[in-house]
Amino acid sequence: MSSSSARSSRAAAAIAGYLLGVVTVPLDLLGVLAAPISAGLTDRIASVERRRLTRLLGVRSNGVPRGPRAAGYLAARALVGMLGALVLALSGLGVVVAVAVVYGAATGAAVPIIDATEPGQVSWASVMVLALPGAVLCFLAVQGLLGVVRAEAWCLRRSTRPGQDELAQRVAQLTTTRAEVIEVIDDERRRIERDLHDGVQQRVVALSILLGRVEREADEDRRGELQRRAIAETGHILDELREVSWRIYPAMLARDGLHAALEALADRTPLPTRLDYALTERAPRPVESACYFTASEAITNAIKHSGAETVAVDVERDGPLVRLRVRDDGNGGADPTGHGLAGIATRVTALDGTMRVDSPPGGPTIVTVEVPCG
Repeated sequence: MSSSSARSSRAAAAIAGYLLGVVTVPLDLLGVLAAPISAGLTDRIASVERRRLTRLLGVRSNGVPRGPRAAGYLAARALVGMLGALVLALSGLGVVVAVAVVYGAATGAAVPIIDATEPGQVSWASVMVLALPGAVLCFLAVQGLLGVVRAEAWCLRRSTRPGQDELAQRVAQLTTTRAEVIEVIDDERRRIERDLHDGVQQRVVALSILLGRVEREADEDRRGELQRRAIAETGHILDELREVSWRIYPAMLARDGLHAALEALADRTPLPTRLDYALTERAPRPVESACYFTASEAITNAIKHSGAETVAVDVERDGPLVRLRVRDDGNGGADPTGHGLAGIATRVTALDGTMRVDSPPGGPTIVTVEVPCG
């Protein structure tokens, strides 16, 4: 899309957002009145207004107002919407007056401030008299429209700003998450050490023994067989190292992105795995890393514990969030507090994301991760 087309699209979205803000004033008033009866309805209306501001007007917010804050936000938003309707009406009135004046000047109708000697003729003095106030009124109308948008943005940010209790809770959560991240990092280091010691190191020892036997063997046929076994063992060592490196951090993830890494993961999975990847651009590296390791852990659990026959991996964008969902048709009963899933949850929480595990007895098991991608 060209820059001019992008600007036109943004301008059209902004106009649509402004007009919708005027139209939804009765809906906001309904939300205010419904607050004592149905807080859920008030929250949904506030969510609709937030979606309008973020998607059409490009306003950033810290979330959606809830509870009493939602009612207060809708009350303030209704007043701003009424002001927007007034500014829009005055702007329309100014356009109507300007058109009437120009039409009167062109047709020779009776317009007191126009000095037209003949139909279709306007003196330069009259043009200047009309142009200056018209330019001032146009400037004021534009400033009024922009002011309404800024007021809407301020109301939303004010209503979603965290309070003292929320800030204290957030600090406590970050402190806990930091300790959990340190613990997860230590666990990962110990796991890598075990993989190297129990896998790669043992194969290297076996290779060194084979090479020693090759050196001592006098029989040529026997020596050739030992050499072939040593070459095969070298291939196994390379496979083990590749597996360890993939578990630490896949080079493909850093080089080619999440889509390519998930495709490679699906190809390496012994179960039939369907991948539906709907992102149109690369996410930040921490987000890609969290999504990849979530998928890897969920698929590993499905292979080892669930008795699943198929696995499905879906990746999509939902506003500011990247959502990854891994579903298997196994027996269910996955434990979210288990070592692997708990480590993934800590990684996701450190990015202000959330992880849900839905695994009733009998299945299916669905692991869903949502990570901010702002």
